[in-house]
Amino acid sequence: MKILALDTSSNACSAVLLEGTVQEYSCIERFEIAPRQHTQLILPMIDSVLDEAGYDIKQMDVLAFGRGPGAFTGVRVATGVVQAIAYGADLPVAQISSLAAIAQGSARSHNNAQCLVANDARMDEIYFAAYEMQQGFMTLSGQEWVIKPENLESVLNKSIRLNDSWSTIGNGWSVYNEQLITIIEQCSLKKDEITEASSYPCARDIAFLAFKYVADKTLVSAAQVSPVYLRDNVAKKPKKKP
Repeated sequence: MKILALDTSSNACSAVLLEGTVQEYSCIERFEIAPRQHTQLILPMIDSVLDEAGYDIKQMDVLAFGRGPGAFTGVRVATGVVQAIAYGADLPVAQISSLAAIAQGSARSHNNAQCLVANDARMDEIYFAAYEMQQGFMTLSGQEWVIKPENLESVLNKSIRLNDSWSTIGNGWSVYNEQLITIIEQCSLKKDEITEASSYPCARDIAFLAFKYVADKTLVSAAQVSPVYLRDNVAKKPKKKP
């Protein structure tokens, strides 16, 4: 199977061509931390991985992308690019949570089986979700949230037994360290292993998670592609005073 995946939902921009099976696959990848440069980078990245592999876009089996939550503009960029390619090449699409991709990347790099993902959502809020490993894939436990960091502990107390089997990943834990410290102290946080790049979703992990969408037959058509923001008011303009 050949999967072309991309992500522009954060400060990082990435594209990957994954070829093979869940058990054995190869990747051609481009990844760059480049805030506000996604529109300039993502199409050349896609062309680059296709050229290196020697494939045409129509030879892909599946497209995959980070559908959010994340930066509003970045999520829109990925959605538009994937939708255009899917229409043009008549390809099915796997819509992958950007938070799930971060969790899968943590499992790949650090062998974490349980992850609490928290990324800065600005406006004094975080994007949050808990993930547990199931048959090789980091799987959502509960739901995705956009939440005030000081309210997270009360939410978790109703759904998760916190202990050091849970690892924390994402920049939200450092940005809102003071508000989240009681959660951090109960979990496993290996600061020396946490890099800036690991806090961002990566197309490689989005492509791998797409295997599950293929197996579960939850791919969508180009017309069904849609972003996830979690926060409804990100696109609303403030009303002008009379």
